[in-house]
Amino acid sequence: MQGIRESGMKLEEVFEQTHKLPTIPKVVQELIDSFSKDDIDIETIAKKIALDQVITAKVLRLANSAHFGASRQIASVNDAVVVLGFNTVRTLVVASGVTGAFITTPGFDRKRFWKHSLRVATLAKWISKSAKFNGEVAFTTGMIHSIGEMLIHIVAPELAAKIDQYVENGAADRVALETNNIGFDYVMVGEELAKRWNFPVDIQMAVKYQNMPNAQEPPSKLSHVLHIALHIAHKEADISTNEEWMASLPTTSFAYLGIDQAAFSLQLEEINDLGSGMEEMIT
Repeated sequence: MQGIRESGMKLEEVFEQTHKLPTIPKVVQELIDSFSKDDIDIETIAKKIALDQVITAKVLRLANSAHFGASRQIASVNDAVVVLGFNTVRTLVVASGVTGAFITTPGFDRKRFWKHSLRVATLAKWISKSAKFNGEVAFTTGMIHSIGEMLIHIVAPELAAKIDQYVENGAADRVALETNNIGFDYVMVGEELAKRWNFPVDIQMAVKYQNMPNAQEPPSKLSHVLHIALHIAHKEADISTNEEWMASLPTTSFAYLGIDQAAFSLQLEEINDLGSGMEEMIT
């Protein structure tokens, strides 16, 4: 890694650059808070969403897309809640708010970044069915799993670009490169941002333990679901047979989630047809 190292930066210094920090609309923050609540006033929240014209336009465009197959034209946020359900609308709003929160950074392929995040999110939601876990929570976690990487690009663009090159050339993994050359990694930044945005602790911890869910105490279904989703997203271009998948999949995560690995590997052909329905957000 010669030629890449620069002076170290402390994690708190990233968050001291408040003018560069991504901010999300208040209604998105309220919806993030609602993940942890059982008593949600859906009607009041729908009215608040409707007041944000940008997010409302995004949500209605997505809700009327072929992916959701609505039985009729969805003309308002209330319509969307009735037809798609509150949990789906919440996911659409939070995803819209998060993707819209980050400024464009020169040299950073924003579209590619969100495309990968959407893929991980979609896989996490799909895996959740087998894990008997909340698919919308899993999707949201997949969407934000690597937001720390984008934030590093905002506060240290030149160094982040160099690290990207090393990662793409297979020189080392991102966590090791960022830790050695910056002093922290995208996982740590992502966990801190999730904390500052008041995401539920379960989501914060899944971001933290995404690459090593076995280290988490107590263990978490969400962290293992995200870990499997990341594994599949990184491997799917190179693996095609059930036998290869069986040999590749993280066994301990399957054991913890109680998913039969052999049966699961037979379902993996479904992933080719998976779509999040949110691709328009990143075009």
